[in-house]
Amino acid sequence: MTKRILLLFTILFFNLSLIAQTKVAHIDTYELITSMPEMLEVQKQLEQYGDKLQNDIREMEAALRAKIELYQSEVPDKSDDENKERLEEIQGMEDNIRLYMNQVFQDMQKKEQELTKPILDRAIKTIQEVGKENGFDYVLDSTKNQGVLLADGYDLMEKVKIKLGF
Repeated sequence: MTKRILLLFTILFFNLSLIAQTKVAHIDTYELITSMPEMLEVQKQLEQYGDKLQNDIREMEAALRAKIELYQSEVPDKSDDENKERLEEIQGMEDNIRLYMNQVFQDMQKKEQELTKPILDRAIKTIQEVGKENGFDYVLDSTKNQGVLLADGYDLMEKVKIKLGF
């Protein structure tokens, strides 16, 4: 029994000494990435891309409004079948606009991922390099609401920004 307790204390002491030697740092990756100069260019490109798509939607909506106005003015002169056919045409145009708007949303997400992936990859690689260079065993992401409840340890933000060149 005494040997078991002694062995248990030895194991516990060994584990505690390993934990004490573990170096942990943290960094707010969201803050880092949003402050990177390359992200300004990404935002600019996304705005231009979004503006073009928004203009396309406005043109489609203007064409729809013009057709609605024309068809409404001609209702008395057309047969019930023609008016029904025209209504279906307008509903089809509305459906096309909705589908296009959904596609625009997906395209914007895809474009954002395409433009930000190299920046994210560069940031992660640099965080790993700085962490290793400074002898850290772990680097936690301290972005708000991402699982780290306390981040009073060593913050790598400044060293990573220096290594990234800003």
